[in-house]
Amino acid sequence: MKRTAICSPDWFNKSAIYQINPRTFSKEGTIQAITDEIPFLKDLGFRILYLCPIFEADESLDNRSPRQLASKTDNPKNPYRMNDYFSIDNEYGTMDDLRVLVKKAHEAGMYVLLDLVYAHIGNSADIIKRHPEFVMQNQDGSFVCTEWNFPKFDFNNEGLREYLYCNMVYYISVIDVDGFRCDVGDMIPIDFWNEAKRRILRVKPDAVLVNEGSRYHYMETAFDACYCFGWHECMRNVFCGTASALTVREQHENLELPKGAKLLRDIDNHDTVTDWLGRTETVCGHNGMEQIEVINYLIEGIPMVYAGNELACEAELSMFANRFFPGSFGVTNRNDKYSEKSKRRQQIIMFLNKIKAEKDLLHLGKTIWIENSMPDIVLSFKRALADEEILFVGNTKNTVVDVDIPIPEDKKCMLTNGQNLQSGGKLHLEPYEYAVFI
Repeated sequence: MKRTAICSPDWFNKSAIYQINPRTFSKEGTIQAITDEIPFLKDLGFRILYLCPIFEADESLDNRSPRQLASKTDNPKNPYRMNDYFSIDNEYGTMDDLRVLVKKAHEAGMYVLLDLVYAHIGNSADIIKRHPEFVMQNQDGSFVCTEWNFPKFDFNNEGLREYLYCNMVYYISVIDVDGFRCDVGDMIPIDFWNEAKRRILRVKPDAVLVNEGSRYHYMETAFDACYCFGWHECMRNVFCGTASALTVREQHENLELPKGAKLLRDIDNHDTVTDWLGRTETVCGHNGMEQIEVINYLIEGIPMVYAGNELACEAELSMFANRFFPGSFGVTNRNDKYSEKSKRRQQIIMFLNKIKAEKDLLHLGKTIWIENSMPDIVLSFKRALADEEILFVGNTKNTVVDVDIPIPEDKKCMLTNGQNLQSGGKLHLEPYEYAVFI
């Protein structure tokens, strides 16, 4: 019998996640700068703010990860190499700044998720100086490290578990955050997450956990969603022209998920903008990027938008660059809200957030793939619930196509980036043109 995923609160099911790396969110790079943008983000319809790690990072020049060294920023701080989970890094501000952000977000009807990095820790952290037993050790007493060159926590140690449970409950109870995104959650035993979820729900019954991992059975007991790494890689390859549109359907259909499970649908995130050559906004163009965002909202799952995508930002970013060590990288220009491309993207995101919140179809509806005459190029599917359905057709390539596809005559186009002219059962689509019918 197929297992079932845990039930999640409506605020999570019917929303998009807006991911923020404070370093690249704005030129200020602070929690205060994020708080200042809450009214703007509320107007766009975002309800969930997810902040990359803002906790005190290890400043040592030793044991930096290969990715950090490859960035050539010379920045000693990696936001995913923790020094103190109970302190806010002065790069971003103070604990009071975080309290204000959470309060302002709640007043705006928004929710806040923090990023937990529990698989490993920085070499200089006081907690492992006091409790070296919290970290796995080699026979000579040296620390066992993860692939990123950081000391690896030992989850067989009950003291470590209590320390981390207390950390989660502190942010849920004292700071009033609404849940956590859990970095490389697959590397941590499920029984730890089960107990963690039990404890935070005792304080806040609608708190959520998101797993940056693909152990989908974790959604049966602890996590409200998991990542889908193959999804954003597939979408990038399709829209860059290196893969067939058929791979999107194959990727979606070949996953074995618990009933009711939710996967994150993203294209940019703090990892991809750091590691991929060229921003998706540039490589696939504004029309291609817009279509990807539309698909991510309409397909089953939880859409995640990276900060700056709502402005059609093209800046080259790195998670290892900040205002003190910029290297060759930029930041999102928060003042770039009035260009035509930015205004267009804001309108699209606002519309998508509205229908995501209002239509049960996009929460409970099934994805049904629609056959068309050019499946290598054109992506077509619908979401259906009872008598309601939304139909999507999109040209995923930089070429003009005339495709045969059965679109009922009573369907009206509710969203498009072109004219999608219909004639004699054919739909004419310009490069990267899409249409949504209802």
